[in-house]
Amino acid sequence: MSPPPRNPNLSVDDPDDVDRLLARLDRAPVPDDLTARVLARTVARTDATRAVLAWPWLVAGVTALGLLALAGYQLGVSLARNDGLELVAAIFGDVGLLTTAPGDVVAAVGEVVPWGLVVIAGASALLVILAAGHVVARVPAALGGRTRSIA
Repeated sequence: MSPPPRNPNLSVDDPDDVDRLLARLDRAPVPDDLTARVLARTVARTDATRAVLAWPWLVAGVTALGLLALAGYQLGVSLARNDGLELVAAIFGDVGLLTTAPGDVVAAVGEVVPWGLVVIAGASALLVILAAGHVVARVPAALGGRTRSIA
């Protein structure tokens, strides 16, 4: 397919429809107080307000971390008490068990693993992650390390 024939009457410098429309548009004037309004909204919270908002998340995170440690300890004790560690070692030692007899492996794991503790540990881990994200997001700039000055 060949390109369309070129019009010899048009030059490359001739404006097209888009250029003519853009030429008629005027720039909107910037309000005089725009900078002040933007800074007022971004700096409206003080560092003390941000630090106060971080405390509930910090307490929730430490509590969830303690619950996670307790659930992990109890899970380990439970697995050690009823031969669960030997089952886990056997599964990791021979992964072919999962392909040859997956039903037996799932039944054995279901009998040995205390799923209530696994759910508690998972929920605690999610709460630790959530709380850590909220605490880091609310740390004041002065405590965060790098500070920027607006000049």
